[in-house]
Amino acid sequence: MQPKKQFRPANLRALLGVLLAVIILGGAALFYWGLSAVRDYAGEVNQQITNAQGSSKQLDDLRLLKSKLAQSSSLIEKANQMFSTPEAYQAQALTDIKRHADAAGLTITSTSFEADSSTATVTLRDPVSYTRLITFLSNIESNLPKLQVSSLTLAPPDNGNSGNVKTSEIKIDISVR
Repeated sequence: MQPKKQFRPANLRALLGVLLAVIILGGAALFYWGLSAVRDYAGEVNQQITNAQGSSKQLDDLRLLKSKLAQSSSLIEKANQMFSTPEAYQAQALTDIKRHADAAGLTITSTSFEADSSTATVTLRDPVSYTRLITFLSNIESNLPKLQVSSLTLAPPDNGNSGNVKTSEIKIDISVR
């Protein structure tokens, strides 16, 4: 029988050297793998941050667009008030003209519309007070839907009263879509 080999210090040193090399290589491999995993995770986090910032900007843009639309809808509504519809412009214009004449204290004796036109012709009871006529014309010009005086002739009254004037037919254009 052969004697058993004994563990000698040189063998132990060689074994410990190999074990130390394996541990160092294993640690280096584990460190490299961990570093690679952290880099991948950091890339994903950066991508998520970029997406979140993009989404935040899009959300801000959508909020801004929503507020602009809200403002625009009120402007569209105001713009629609500027014009009368072709179906109802005569009735609406007559109602508005009568209301403005009543507010100014004037009496309308006749109204008519020119054929194929959006022009109304109004005749007032003469003589009329100059200040009341100015009030009436001012109200007509500021009306919605838009009315605009296109023709008006004034003359001094027969009785010579300087506060009154005689008017002929007043032509009023009506803004129609």
